[in-house]
Amino acid sequence: MKTHDSVRGVQQPDKLNLPMRAQFLAAGSVWRVSCSSREILQVMGEAFQPLDQGDSHVDLDISFRIDPTLCETPPWPQPYFRGLDHMVYAAYGSGSSMLVDLQAPRVIGLFSVAMAQDSSYWRQVLLPVLLGIVGHAISVTPLHCACLVRNGHGLVLAGASGAGKSTLALCLSLNGFDYLSDDCTYFSRSDLHLHAWGLPVPMKLLPDAVRYFPQLSASPAVPSLNGEMAIHLDPETIGVSRAPSCEPRWLVFIERTEKPVIEFSQITSEEAASRFVSNLETLPPCISGQRHHQLATINAVVDRECWVLRHGVTPAVVAHRLLEFCETRG
Repeated sequence: MKTHDSVRGVQQPDKLNLPMRAQFLAAGSVWRVSCSSREILQVMGEAFQPLDQGDSHVDLDISFRIDPTLCETPPWPQPYFRGLDHMVYAAYGSGSSMLVDLQAPRVIGLFSVAMAQDSSYWRQVLLPVLLGIVGHAISVTPLHCACLVRNGHGLVLAGASGAGKSTLALCLSLNGFDYLSDDCTYFSRSDLHLHAWGLPVPMKLLPDAVRYFPQLSASPAVPSLNGEMAIHLDPETIGVSRAPSCEPRWLVFIERTEKPVIEFSQITSEEAASRFVSNLETLPPCISGQRHHQLATINAVVDRECWVLRHGVTPAVVAHRLLEFCETRG
């Protein structure tokens, strides 16, 4: 006989030494997780939507084990990645690691007790990195863009690094929009609908954002995963509401200019698609067929009016103009 854990869908045998199991909806894909750590399942249940276990299609099979003999403690070193064809190896500490098979697709991982219990590290690093690695194998396409939600509809803000997407995302979130993501948004398709998904990770703002948001003055800039110094902020701590997902309605590419202007210009869907495609990672030949779904998802993202917003003004002015834009475009 089995008992049910307080986390929805988690099952734990009474007497048999078997791992706990649960299923989650992660960015539109179904993950089946077998695990020997209640803490890992708990943080996954907070980051993703728990599902009742059943006969539904599973996109990703995951097995996580805890090795009590691994002696490691935070702060954790920079993750280390290596890939060979369809296999990806990721090391996160002196002993904690994952091996990802992008053809199966399947993930196996071994972690120390200390890392399994570090819920902040799972939310900010391990789960976003894992979703980024397996995305194209499970029909989830991560794109470098922010996404805000207004009256249930998504505003996607794309652009090169340094264009100010995160600053704009925070400004909009403080002025009538719900926050979904500021740096990476995950897209999936189902029943002719396009969905955008975010993860409950902190926003990452450049240190100069303090000029526009004095409430951040007490937040120190610390190194990000890529080594960039940034302020890491949980937007809910300053009154921002999060949205877990939405259907995108507007797509705007942000470009900075030295001129004190703010101007919209419409571009074709083909040009918008080319901007996203140019940033896709090269896939090994053995899994190159997975590119087809990525391209189809990008075509769905740009299947709407696509705009470029060039400006040289403050984020508050741009946010006000974007609010008018969404209201005008309906």
